[in-house]
This record gives sequence, structure tokens and C-alpha cells, in this order.
Amino acid sequence: MHSYAQSKLIKNIEIDGVSGDLKNNVSLYLKQLVGEKPNPTVRRYAQQQVLESVKALGYYNADVEVNYERDSNDLIVNINLGPATHIKAVNIKINGDAKNDEAILNVIKDIKIKQGDVLNHGAYESAHKKIASQLLNLGYFDANWPTRELAISVKNNTADVTFVIDSGVRYAFGEINIASDTPADAYIRSISPFSKAQPYKATLISDYNLALSSMPYFSSVRVYADIAARKNGQVPVELDVVHKPDNSFEIGGGFNTDLGPKVRFKWTKPWITQDGHFLESNLNISQKQQDISMSYTVPVDDPNNDLWRLNGGYKLEDELTEGVYSEILTAQLQRQWLTQDNWVRTAFIRRDEEVYRIGDDEEQNTEMLMPGISYARKQAKGGATPYEGEQWLVSAEFGLDDVFSSTNILRVQLKYAWLNTYAQRHMFFAKASLGAMLVNDISNVPYSLRFYAGGDQSVRGFAYQSISPKDDDGDAIGGKYMFTNTLEYNYQFATNWRAALFIDSGTATNDFSDDYEVGAGFGLRYITPVGPVRIDHAWGVTKESKSTRLSITIGPEI
Repeated sequence: MHSYAQSKLIKNIEIDGVSGDLKNNVSLYLKQLVGEKPNPTVRRYAQQQVLESVKALGYYNADVEVNYERDSNDLIVNINLGPATHIKAVNIKINGDAKNDEAILNVIKDIKIKQGDVLNHGAYESAHKKIASQLLNLGYFDANWPTRELAISVKNNTADVTFVIDSGVRYAFGEINIASDTPADAYIRSISPFSKAQPYKATLISDYNLALSSMPYFSSVRVYADIAARKNGQVPVELDVVHKPDNSFEIGGGFNTDLGPKVRFKWTKPWITQDGHFLESNLNISQKQQDISMSYTVPVDDPNNDLWRLNGGYKLEDELTEGVYSEILTAQLQRQWLTQDNWVRTAFIRRDEEVYRIGDDEEQNTEMLMPGISYARKQAKGGATPYEGEQWLVSAEFGLDDVFSSTNILRVQLKYAWLNTYAQRHMFFAKASLGAMLVNDISNVPYSLRFYAGGDQSVRGFAYQSISPKDDDGDAIGGKYMFTNTLEYNYQFATNWRAALFIDSGTATNDFSDDYEVGAGFGLRYITPVGPVRIDHAWGVTKESKSTRLSITIGPEI
């Protein structure tokens, strides 16, 4: 009896007479019937659901026949659509301040409802939501819709769309009210992207929140427009911040083939003086590399982009690059500010004292005093896990042997990175790096200023700085020029997981006679709140040994 009862249930639904979006919509309405008994009530219900599903896409005179096939347990749905309902007229009228607002008019121009189109209820609802959303984003908080009508003539197979919108006034920004007591009050107000009485725009609230979150002072930031408190054509902006502790500590780590296990320790003191000076120190330890750095920052107007900074550090590398020992002590004074085109401009002067040894050569002592300037810009969407963006860095610096330097040198670098995501799952990433120096003799250039390629941030599959001109003993001595590039594809196969395929290439050379090396491999990306954890396994395609290298890094691609 159980077996007989099971045979009387609907196992599949076969839909004839429609295709494409229509068939998909019908299937969506009917899939709930799988497993039900095919009695007359269920079949009548199926017929009603099909009629509703095709009406949603503009077919109001369809004929639907529903039958049940006992042998195959299939519910057979035959649909004769009849004539489609076309949009006869689209009437949109705006009253109030928005009738001359270019941004609102452009949204209306771009809605996907046009005279002559087949009626689509989803497009009609989407058009309403899109206009309403833009009105809200631009500060038309009193907007209402006296008429929002879709009039359908089943007899004539036509539809008229009518929107009448009373936008009211466009509100402007009012006072910024800071809820919490904070010594950073002046800085908070100085970086506001809007001024009082400026026309309201919701994206400026988001930009303000992001800029405040980037400040070194706060662990939590909340910015919102208090729409309920609007009056006299203005809406106040409410702001609340939670300060970081007086001292913050972070511990991290990782592994790659070059360094082996590595540990990172970070200490931050976010508010030292009444003027908002702040301090940051980093310590990185691995078997072959140790470094410590400290920076003291003095804000001018904007703690993110308008400041003075004093940096100091010490770095030791012992056999990180085979046959190379290096110690460098450095200090740098920077002046950083933002250009009108949103480039971060940094003028600096750096003092380096370096001791290094390559292979069996004698130990070398060098000193450099190098003024320079750099321009950097990053535009990205997605925060710590960007899905779209690009990044630029251009820098130039020089030294003179008559002015506390071991050689005359002009050194320039250009770096570019780009990423974009398509269909939510497919991410493409590319980057390129170019370096060059003008110098008479590379042997007079400090080891840390020479160009190399290879490693988990360069050409994966090759050891750190192993791509380089070699001396007679086969030791990497660095070059005057460097070029590397990367192409990478990521596929998101689960909520927090992506698979990656990549190819890297590059060279470091003195005269462009050195080989152009290629590395390739695959990896996994685990998405975390602080950015993806990237695990890469790479081969040196042009390397004789074809050995592989593993690296684990944390952080966004740009």
C-alpha cells in the first residue's frame, strides 16, 4: 500500500509552450507542488499559479491545461500564451524641487519601462523603488506619490504606467552633533566631506563614516542623518565615536618558503598629545629576517592625509637571499598631504646607513641622504575584501655623493594594481611594477636600493630576490632595472572561499640581457573580516629545478 501511495505523488513538472524567462517564472511558481498528490484541487491550484506567473510578465489572456501522467508521475502543463500586453504610455510627472534635479531626471530616463515594451511587473516595481531610493538618497525626505498606477486593459492588451511624484523640498545638511566627549572634535569636523547648508547626499554620509573609521583614534564610528529631527530645510547629522585604548597591541604571524615561520608584533598609541599626535611600532621576527620600525605622526588638519611623520627603523637579513648579509639603519622625515585629484603626495628626506656582504666579497659600508617625492592613490570598493578597485604608486628619489651619500643616483618606481569582479563569483586581478635607476656603477649602490625580483610579493615560484644579475660566483647582486607583472583569476565556490589560478613574470637586469622568468600556480583564499588569507603553491616555470614554493599571506590584494 505504501508503494502504491508513493506512485500517486507528483515527481516532476513538465512545462510546454513557453521558454526562457517565462518558463523559469512558471517553474518558480510550481516547484512547491513536487511531492503533492495530483488531485483536482492541486491541479486547479497549479492552473491558477501558472496564470499568475505569466501575468507577471505581461500575458493576461493565456490558456492553461494541467494533466497528470500516471506512468511517469509527471504533472504536464500546456500553456498557450495568447497576445502579450504592451505598454501604451508611460506618464511621469514630478512636482517640487526634484522637477529640475538632474540626478532625479537621469534616474527616470534610465528606468527600464518604455512605451511599446511587453509589460513586466518586476520592471514596474523596480522603477518605483529606484526613483524612491534616489529621492531618499538626495534628501527629498517629504516625498510622496499621489498617483502610482498600472492600468491594464485585458481587452486591448495594453497597459498605462502613471507616476505622479510630489518631491517636496530637498533638505540640506545641518549641524554635526558629536554625542561622545572626544579630544578629536576639531579633526572630526575638519574632515567632513560636506558643509552646513550643502544639499544632502547620502553617499557623503558613507564617505564621512569611512574617513573617520580610517583615523588612528577610534575603534568604533557611527554617523547618520537624523531624518526625524529635520526642520527648516535642514537635517542634523549625528555622530558617535568610541576611542581606542591608550595602548593597543596586535600579534600576528604566517609562513612562506623564503622566511619560514614568522611573527609580527604591533604596538599603537593613538593619542599622545592634545594635538592628536600618535605613535606606531612594528616588530617582525623570522629566522632569516628581523626588523623593527617606529613612526611618530603629527597631524596638521586631517590625521589621514595631512600630516608630518618621523620614521625610524632597523632591519637585518641573513641568508634571506642566498649568500647575502645586510644590516640597515634608517630614518625618514615625511610631509604628506592630499592633492585636489585625491592623490596622496608625500615629500620626504631619508637617511640610510647600511652594512652588507654579498657572497665571499668584503663587507661594504654605505651611507645615503636621499630626498624624494611619491604620489599614491587607491580607489576600492569592499573594504578589507575589495571586489573592485585600482591602486597607483609613483616615486622618485635621488642622492649626491657630495652630500653625505656614497654615490650619485636617481631612482624611480611605478606600481599599478587592478581588480574587478564579474557575476559576483569571478574576480580578476592584475598588477605591474617597474623600477629604474640612473647610476654609473651598480657596485657603488647600497644593497637595499638595488632591484631584484622573486618571492611571494613578486614572481611566485622563485625564491625571494633570486631573480637578479649574478656575479662570477653565481651570487645575486641586483640590477639597475626591474619589471614584474601578475595575472590572477579567483573563483568563489563557497561563502568564504575562493580558488585562485595565477601567472607571474619578471626580470631584474643591468642591460636587459638577463632572462625573463615566469612562475605559475594555484591557491586558496579564505575570506576573513581583516581580508583574505591567501595560500599559494607556485612553480618556477622557467626555473631548471621546477621546484615548488608555498606562501601564506593575510590581507587584501590592493
